[in-house]
Amino acid sequence: MAILNKSQTDKQSKDYWRTPFNLVDDALKLLSIDAFDIDVCCKDESVKIPYAYWCIQESQDALSDDVQWFSQLNMSGHCTTSFCNPPFSQKWKFFNKAAEQSKKWGKSVLMVLPYTPATKQWHENVHGQDCIIYVPDGRYQYLLPDGTKPVNSCNFETCLILIVPFKCGNVIVNYKRGLNG
Repeated sequence: MAILNKSQTDKQSKDYWRTPFNLVDDALKLLSIDAFDIDVCCKDESVKIPYAYWCIQESQDALSDDVQWFSQLNMSGHCTTSFCNPPFSQKWKFFNKAAEQSKKWGKSVLMVLPYTPATKQWHENVHGQDCIIYVPDGRYQYLLPDGTKPVNSCNFETCLILIVPFKCGNVIVNYKRGLNG
């Protein structure tokens, strides 16, 4: 479906929308985990999502070959999932890097992406990958770069995509926001 509402967000700010806390809470509950290993996309440490042990800051360039998306020593002893809400302008670069990192290290990456299964980019990137696509019952309201709530919500659907290191194809799971909350 075509997006009829043009975004009112200036182009520079689109890459700095912050992840809402209720999305993080739902993600943890969906995966039955207490925390994420690393928040892969942080402008700086002050905006790291809650319940992530580490973060990769923008200055560290998470897309470079020498940056690993998983810690070598997990504080919890069992955390094997990293979290990635990528810059909007580079979402498919981050998705492909996440798939590469998942296979390389045998761990999972949970990504936040627009849910656009009818688009060419979705078919070229998501189809053929091993991932579980969690589709919520509505939209999350992202936070402005300063952490405040915007007047208007985003004009696209969001999904959580768990990229896994094992064969499963594309699995779709619908869920209700505010799980057990």
